[in-house]
Amino acid sequence: MAVQPVRRRSLVEQATSELSRLIASGEWPVGSRVPGEVMLSRQLGVSRPTAREAMRALITTGQLETRHGLGTIVVSATPLPALEQKLRRAAIAEVYEVRVALEVEAAELAAQRRTPEDVDRMRDALSERDAATSAAALVEADLKFHTAVVAAAHNNVLVEVFGSFLGALRNAAEDIVADSALRNPDEDAAVEAAHHALVDAIADGDSDAAVVATRRNVHATLVRLRGEPYPFEPDNQVSSRRS
Repeated sequence: MAVQPVRRRSLVEQATSELSRLIASGEWPVGSRVPGEVMLSRQLGVSRPTAREAMRALITTGQLETRHGLGTIVVSATPLPALEQKLRRAAIAEVYEVRVALEVEAAELAAQRRTPEDVDRMRDALSERDAATSAAALVEADLKFHTAVVAAAHNNVLVEVFGSFLGALRNAAEDIVADSALRNPDEDAAVEAAHHALVDAIADGDSDAAVVATRRNVHATLVRLRGEPYPFEPDNQVSSRRS
C-alpha cells in the first residue's frame, strides 16, 4: 500500500470541517441559528475572519443561509447536490452581469475625468488588495478599489447606483472566494494583472485600455460562474506593473 503524504490543512479548512461535523451530527439541527461570528471564533479558537470564511464556505455548499433579521441558519444537513450549487452560481452570475455593465462604463469615464487624487486612492486601495492575507480582507479591499474607480468617473448617479448595489456585490464576492471550484491560479494571476492595468490605463487617460482591463477582470469571473472557458490568455497582454 502506498503511503499517502500528510497534508497540512489551513485553519479555515479545519474550522469548516468542524462546522460540518456539528451540522452532520445534529448538534446544529436544520432550522437552528448558528452562533454569531464573535462567539463562534471564540468557540473554535480562531480569528473572526477565519470563522467568517468557514461560515461562507458552508453557505456556498448550501448548508447555511444568512437571513435578514435572523442571522445565519442551518438549512441542510448535507451539501447541496452539484445541480443546486450550479443554480446558485447562476444567481451570482446575474449580479456580475450588472457589475460588468456598471464598471465598464465607470472605467471609461474615469479615464476621461480622473484627478491625481482619484488615482492615488485607487493605487492605495490596490496596495491593500495586494497585501490581503485572507479571503475576507481581499473582498473588502477589492470592493474598496472598485468603489474608487467608480468615484473617479465623477457621475453622481453612477456612484449612487453602485453604492446601492454594493451589498449584493459583497455577498456574491464572498460566495465566490469561498467556492474552491471557481479557483484557478492562472486565471487569478491574469485578473490580478488586470487590476494593475486598469489603474495604469485610467492614470494615462486611456479609455479603451481601461475598458479592456475591466472586462478582463470582471468578465473573467462571470464566465467562471457560467462554466464557460476562460476568455483571455494569462500572458503579458495585460501589464502587471506595480506602482
